[in-house]
Amino acid sequence: MATFFSKPHSSFTYLNTTQFLGALNDNIFKLLIIYCFIHIEGIENSNSILAVTGAIFVLPFLLFSASSGFLADRFSKSHIIIYTKVLEFVALALGVLALQYESKMAAYAVLFLMATLSAIFAPSKYGILPELVATDKISNANGLMTSFTFLAIILGTFLASFLLDITDKHFVFVALFSTAMAFIAMVTSFCIQYTPPADKTKRFNILLFSEIYKTLKIAAEKPSLLMAIFGSAFFLFVAGYLQLNMIPFAVQTLHLTDLQGGYLFLLSALGIGSGAIFAGKISGKTAELGFVPMASIGMMLCCFLLDACSSHLWAVVPLVVVIGFFGGMYQVPLDSYIQIASPHQSRGQIIAATNFLSFFGVLCSSGVLYLLSEILEVSPDKGFTVMGVLTLFVTGVIGYQYFDYLSRFICMVLSKLHFQTTLHGQEKVPADTPVIYVCKHTAWNDTLLMLGSQRRRMRFFIERVHEHERKWIQMLYRLLRVIPLTPIESFENNVELLSALKHALKKGISVCIFVESSNLQEEIAKLKQSFISQDVFSDRVSPVIPVVIKKGEKPATAPWLQRVFKKFRVPAAISFG
Repeated sequence: MATFFSKPHSSFTYLNTTQFLGALNDNIFKLLIIYCFIHIEGIENSNSILAVTGAIFVLPFLLFSASSGFLADRFSKSHIIIYTKVLEFVALALGVLALQYESKMAAYAVLFLMATLSAIFAPSKYGILPELVATDKISNANGLMTSFTFLAIILGTFLASFLLDITDKHFVFVALFSTAMAFIAMVTSFCIQYTPPADKTKRFNILLFSEIYKTLKIAAEKPSLLMAIFGSAFFLFVAGYLQLNMIPFAVQTLHLTDLQGGYLFLLSALGIGSGAIFAGKISGKTAELGFVPMASIGMMLCCFLLDACSSHLWAVVPLVVVIGFFGGMYQVPLDSYIQIASPHQSRGQIIAATNFLSFFGVLCSSGVLYLLSEILEVSPDKGFTVMGVLTLFVTGVIGYQYFDYLSRFICMVLSKLHFQTTLHGQEKVPADTPVIYVCKHTAWNDTLLMLGSQRRRMRFFIERVHEHERKWIQMLYRLLRVIPLTPIESFENNVELLSALKHALKKGISVCIFVESSNLQEEIAKLKQSFISQDVFSDRVSPVIPVVIKKGEKPATAPWLQRVFKKFRVPAAISFG
């Protein structure tokens, strides 16, 4: 199928518009059903209506995620996007009839169909992104797409509540508005450029869980990818619970109406959109996984504070925005990394497995809401504390798994604050493979400069880490997992050092070897001889690059400025090669 309309704008713009309108319709129609049946059955049944509606919406993502991943890899992603948007328009037209006759079964059937189309759409939406934009723009594109997704959630939540407010709960009118948005999405989907199938030979596996398991095994072969998939799924679990819990929280604790509770969730979606844009801008040309543990800590603290301040609306409102902001910071690096690190032939399959686990998390959030509210009779404000405890546990796991990313990011920030760095010879450093650097060791802050000079994780081997060095420097070296060396010749015979070096390179981590000798070429010749004899490069060939670091003093115009500049913005130059 060719593109039917001219494209004065980029395909990414049309893709973003299409997915924005789809997310808008998902949220409008889901909330429309919730408000409709709360109106018919009474506010006292809100918890069960929310749990059932959430479960029905999530179920297709569990049933069809593997199939949608197969479709995204086997067929043209642009064609799949078009077909889903055409069927979404038809589904919403049927939804108008379901609400007109107040048929609960028909309304839930339409919701199930819309969720099925969204499940099929998702792997193609994310999988086509690396085919439409350059690799170094993936993080920015993800930040923009995520922010537009949550802008759609914001508007969907707002419009569902606002349109029902001003029309005195005219559910059919709001459904007609959503159908019109689906028509526009169908039109913009035709404007996305054609992309060829990734793998025409791929065969469909009818065994759902077997396919998911095989996909996760593929993901486990890539450094940090499996953790990114599970981390992304946890975000959907937390976000799903917060969305479902917000209306009971507003009604029971803040004594607002159910529609006002919808406005409250709008604030968290606004925060997520802002956090997503911020993370995309700061990440720049790469996926900054160092954000993830810090953002997870922020979400955890906000959950506890929402319970502690639950009786004060003036405190709840900013906390809802802030927890959303941390959520956006948390999610964008994970989505970007999943897209970048996934093999091209299996990208749709891996994204589908991510969607499966993510929406399994959303299903679990419905189950947790029902368990806490209906069985254990836990109040909505205390539910936030339960979520905070779960986030605390997950933060520990993420912090352990992504410690290298976190320490690299912190050290990069400290390096930017402490030094005014000039880089030379960056073109000699390959972007797609880990590197072995050899550098003369001058001071402890050499590690900060090296970490601040690039975006790849790094493992340090430092010759002669002196025992008389200050305690805090020794602690810093332990924190950065610095491996001490005796004379450099010991590499040839030290199995433990070679094993650590091989392991780092295999995980995609660059290695920096600090030596005391100023003759770097001689040291590099010795190292290369040791590496070749010990088969260090059996898995991949990593270039060995000499590095020269020079630090100067910044002139000051007054004594107090001199004291300040002695510690901050020190001039430094790093030369590669």
